Amino acid sequence: MSEAKLPTTSRIHQAQPQLQLDEIRAALDRYRTEFVLFLTPTGEIVTSSEGITLGYGDDEFGQAIVERVHPDDLARVVDVVTRARRQHGFRETVHARGRRADDSWGTFEVTVIDASEGLPAPGIVLRVRDVSDEAQRQAGVPTIGASEFQSLAAALPLGLLSADERGSVVFSNKVVQQIFNLSAEDLLGRGWENAIHPDDQIEVLAATEQVIAYGLPAQVVFRVHTAMFSRWAHAKFVPLDGPERASGWIATVDDITDRRRAESELAHQATHDPLTKLPNRLLLEDRLRQACARLRRGGDSVSVLFIDLDGFKTINDTLGHRAGDHVLVEVARRVRGVVRDVDTVARFAGDEFVVVCESIKPSEIGYVVRRIARAVDQILLVDGHEVHISASIGVASTTDAETRLEDLLARADQDMYRLKRAR
Repeated sequence: MSEAKLPTTSRIHQAQPQLQLDEIRAALDRYRTEFVLFLTPTGEIVTSSEGITLGYGDDEFGQAIVERVHPDDLARVVDVVTRARRQHGFRETVHARGRRADDSWGTFEVTVIDASEGLPAPGIVLRVRDVSDEAQRQAGVPTIGASEFQSLAAALPLGLLSADERGSVVFSNKVVQQIFNLSAEDLLGRGWENAIHPDDQIEVLAATEQVIAYGLPAQVVFRVHTAMFSRWAHAKFVPLDGPERASGWIATVDDITDRRRAESELAHQATHDPLTKLPNRLLLEDRLRQACARLRRGGDSVSVLFIDLDGFKTINDTLGHRAGDHVLVEVARRVRGVVRDVDTVARFAGDEFVVVCESIKPSEIGYVVRRIARAVDQILLVDGHEVHISASIGVASTTDAETRLEDLLARADQDMYRLKRAR
């Protein structure tokens, strides 16, 4: 009888479903003790060599390195990273505590390497090894004094605030002083709160209290308001460890005014017609949906006025699209000028406009329609030519909160075409 042969490793591997192997690899990633990070010159982590580090996924690790370093070790890490940015070929190893995804602290051996060559973008490579088990067998990682921390934290590219267990600020660097437009002395204690916009103070103070009371990180976006300017800031608060509860907090503060302005401009572009500057169809439908929802909370009615320009195609065909654009801009201005500020005037498509009015009595709708018609039905001077157009205006109203906005628009559109055919 021949001896039974054990399956080879390759056969065992082939026998495992691929999905199961992927799950095993993902689980093993959490046991990794070494990984590599890439740090930009401004101190932001932009990528890692592996999918998971410290239990975080790539999409949740965070950008600023100071968010993951223990406050007592932050100065030492900042010092070595700062020197790495300045010295070509720099290479040095430092030990520091870092925050894992479960909010526990581990001790890590970090080798900081200048990466100005060999990579598409300049920066610093951090080769990280988890040495928590080794650290527990030793006396512990040495910490630095307060004076050394303050001198190094002052060089951070981010704003930095540090507070004691009462939430009273005891330290700030120059960057945060510029953000708040306050001196170091004025920021001390509760002074920094004076620069927070009154409408945002409750949210900011609630975040700091959460850090002290529960030892949980918090972040908040708020406005800095001074006599000279207003700007937006983003703060991330991290608790400082005490024997039983947080002994204070440390916060990184970013000036995000330019980013907020850019986001606002992009949002406006996405929701407004570039020619007339009126809300586009996307924003119109959103506002109409909100108006119908308000009917559930005691709103009286919602009325839709669908406007189509008569004779517009002739203007485009005879005078050109430039003249047509001029007419659309002027019509938008006229319609906007004869309705209430609370009403929405939108460009629906081509030469079609829509007006949404809330809480207007049925007897008043006709008055609004006539005002719009008179405003449009006037001579326009376009490139030296007198142009005359008029408007067909259909109306649909509802007091039913369950009305679908598509149905309301369709009814107003049908009423407009009925009037146009009659004319």
